[in-house]
Amino acid sequence: MFPLLQYMSDKEIHSAEECREYISRVFNLSNKEKLLLKSKDIVGWAKWSLEDIGMLKTVSRGNYRITENGLKFLQATPPTKERPFKAYGY
Repeated sequence: MFPLLQYMSDKEIHSAEECREYISRVFNLSNKEKLLLKSKDIVGWAKWSLEDIGMLKTVSRGNYRITENGLKFLQATPPTKERPFKAYGY
């Protein structure tokens, strides 16, 4: 969830495909792992979770943008923090 939120921090609208590509690069996923990422909709799950706690929003089908709450969270939370979403139940 945290890498996805970081990717969205540029305040632009990003598609689900762009998000999957970014996550694939960050974690250096193999082709097999990339297929799993898409088939299990892991990015979609992370997006839904972040939307549930008000940090991302869907602007149109398959297109997302960070919210002000998401930006504030990133500013206040170091990337090395273990379980940064624990207070939100994630």
